[in-house]
Amino acid sequence: MKISAHRVGNAVAWGVFALLFALAIVMADVLGFLGLVILGGATAMICTRAALAESRSGGTPHRPEDRAALFAEREANLAPLRFFGRCGLALAAIGAAGFAWQYWTALASNAH
Repeated sequence: MKISAHRVGNAVAWGVFALLFALAIVMADVLGFLGLVILGGATAMICTRAALAESRSGGTPHRPEDRAALFAEREANLAPLRFFGRCGLALAAIGAAGFAWQYWTALASNAH
């Protein structure tokens, strides 16, 4: 059975996702919802920076076939970065909503 680069990349991506999930649980336990905002923002920023670096790398070939192949390769490389960037934004949004909910309940309980 031959292992393709796509399978290896997919396994690495799921490993990173599991690590991100475990880190989110630890950060939420230690820092509360603010930890999720920090982790999500950092993840989104790192993915955005990597995607920008990937899109700037290399020149543009002159032949249309070469341009199409380069575009397909870049899209394949950018797909996991977009996924993890969206995961980071989701973590930040969940953290912000949880932080706002905690703040609102604290204000409501102090009003009584």
